Amino acid sequence: MSDWVLGRRGVREHLVHAPDTARALWVARGSRVPRNVIAAAEGLGLPVRQCARHELTARVGSERHQGVALEVGGWSYADPEDLLARVGQAPVPLVVALDCVQDPRNLGAVLRVVDGVGAAGVVIPKDRAAGLGPLAARAAAGAVATVPVARVVNLARTLDRFRDEGLWVYGAAAEGDDVYSVDLDTPAVLVLGGEHEGIRPNVRRRCDRMVSLPMGGKVSSLNVAVACGVLCYEFLRRRRRRD
Repeated sequence: MSDWVLGRRGVREHLVHAPDTARALWVARGSRVPRNVIAAAEGLGLPVRQCARHELTARVGSERHQGVALEVGGWSYADPEDLLARVGQAPVPLVVALDCVQDPRNLGAVLRVVDGVGAAGVVIPKDRAAGLGPLAARAAAGAVATVPVARVVNLARTLDRFRDEGLWVYGAAAEGDDVYSVDLDTPAVLVLGGEHEGIRPNVRRRCDRMVSLPMGGKVSSLNVAVACGVLCYEFLRRRRRRD
């Protein structure tokens, strides 16, 4: 089954940031598609297919295509063992685990953070969670091509495996210890919960310690991608201080 990236800007960005997932460029006859979009597709060896505008609308299921749509698919996932192998070589020996984060834009933003700090990769569960796709790729702004993502059937068991290999598992939760007072100097997994339910109980039981960010206002929590950014950069700061 194919996914679709719609519109001139979205198609252009996807061809730059996630070219390996592009399958074909579809153009509505008579549409003013920028030449650089056509050239980018042709440069990747993609077929450029023309059709009537109403046919393109029916194919992609939306009228918001601006006369151009990119057919994408073939998202590839890493093996969790690959992430374990990368931890020792990563600038920050950290894996981020997302427990049922359902908004693909949050997943993409997390990938961008993980790339930014130089962490080893991201783990997500197969069910009840956003996976790789056009929205995640767009939010990741290129990081979808640089950050390995492992998709696992059982996140709790995967955390057990990481713990067996010596990684310390931190869970992010409002009731956790202030992260600025916690020792973060060991190779680790940072677990962040979904937008609505947080970290599930069976996953929480695998966490060695819960950490939190101090909140000085009236809002009790941060968006998961924002929290990931603050916490991951604290791991990076500690690493640089130690080095």
